Amino acid sequence: PDTERVMRQFRESNCGKCDYCISKRDPEIALKRWFGYDHFRKFGGEPLQENAVKAALQGQSILAIFPTGGGKSLTFQIPALMAGESVRGLTVVISPLQSLMKDQVENLEKKGIADAVYINGLLSMIERKNALERIVSGEASILYIAPESLRSKTIEKVLMGRTIVRIVIDEAHCFSAWGQDFRIEYMYIADFIRQLQAKKGVDTPIPVSCFTATAKPKVVSDIADYFRNNLGLELKLYTTDAARTNLHYTVLYRNEDEKYQTLRNLLNESDTPAIVYVTRTRTAENIAARLNRDGLQAKAFHGQMDTRVKVQAQDDFINNRVRIIVATSAFGMGVDKSDVGLVVHYEISDSLENYIQEAGRAGRDVNSDADCYVLYNDDDLNRHFILLNQTKLTLSEINQVWRAVKNLTSKRSKITISALEIARKAGWDEIRDVETKVKSAIAALENAGFIKRGMNSPCIFATSIVPRTMDEAVDKI
Repeated sequence: PDTERVMRQFRESNCGKCDYCISKRDPEIALKRWFGYDHFRKFGGEPLQENAVKAALQGQSILAIFPTGGGKSLTFQIPALMAGESVRGLTVVISPLQSLMKDQVENLEKKGIADAVYINGLLSMIERKNALERIVSGEASILYIAPESLRSKTIEKVLMGRTIVRIVIDEAHCFSAWGQDFRIEYMYIADFIRQLQAKKGVDTPIPVSCFTATAKPKVVSDIADYFRNNLGLELKLYTTDAARTNLHYTVLYRNEDEKYQTLRNLLNESDTPAIVYVTRTRTAENIAARLNRDGLQAKAFHGQMDTRVKVQAQDDFINNRVRIIVATSAFGMGVDKSDVGLVVHYEISDSLENYIQEAGRAGRDVNSDADCYVLYNDDDLNRHFILLNQTKLTLSEINQVWRAVKNLTSKRSKITISALEIARKAGWDEIRDVETKVKSAIAALENAGFIKRGMNSPCIFATSIVPRTMDEAVDKI
């Protein structure tokens, strides 16, 4: 361990004079080598990308707020690739969306970079095994995982065998209860890092990089306080006030009967890829079907769809097999498509933060202009209040979960049980987004010191043979 520590210090320091440091520790040379760019992007004349990359190379923990389409992925990928080459280090990227992980790994592969892998529910058992083997062998220097995977014993085991050089949290606004995309699983990240450091016997804290595109002051404060209070890390803030000047915003007041015709007109006037945002899953399906009947090629995308259907819809849109995607807010974070020229909000977004995120999917090529429209009427706000009340967690519901847990643990102190089973024990049958509500209640009880949630212990039972013929079985293998 001491030899490894000394060698790592040598390899990660930069004198700026010797051949090694000039060729291996210069971020602009790395930028040109891996991504083909001569210089980092600037925002309002400020070298935000370059500053964040240099801070990471110096071992700092950072919070970077980049404009949508500002190249934040490249900002953590360059230090990760450099660390993989110099010390065979692994950078763990925690990302909230499966499709986002897949896109980023595939985008790197298109550039000839085969150093990244992702592990999530989209992979078959064989693909997952191959990804794990690449991590264990040291071939991979970037691992994308969802926050839910941090409780996996398998993930913990493979990470124990690697030098973890950095933890990257993408879409870091998911940390804050003030953010519209709050994810309760993010609150386990500090415990995971602390336990990993303890088991590895690491004296120096693993540095952290947090990235987000939009964050109001309260959200920024929540993120910084979380890491300060839980890990003793001070995050250095990198941000800019530069605006997206290539986006043009228009609000059109339309009643429900007028909205669809207005949408059709906007789509017919544009020949670029377009995103139409709606509030409800049923609306996404209906509008996509109606557009197809009217000769406009469109696909729906929402959180209630089968995962593989969602991924196929996103792939078709990214690769220009379909021009229009009609989606709820489930579509957006991390979608990297440079030629989107039109974003239409068929209904008003549920927050200004989400609107900026969603509208920012357009015009990611800063040299091209794009249009962002909102089709607004007063009923849109009423829908959001209804949805908000349906998803709100009450003290009464937390108590119901607590009683269910007490009953389940009356004869033994440790149990392995799913969120849906707890919901049934709590008497919840038809509650919107029940699994998220149970997990939120469990997190509240854990924070209050009533319970302790451990690592996940999934069990797989084979109930039938899926392939119908030997040929199908061979194809799957």
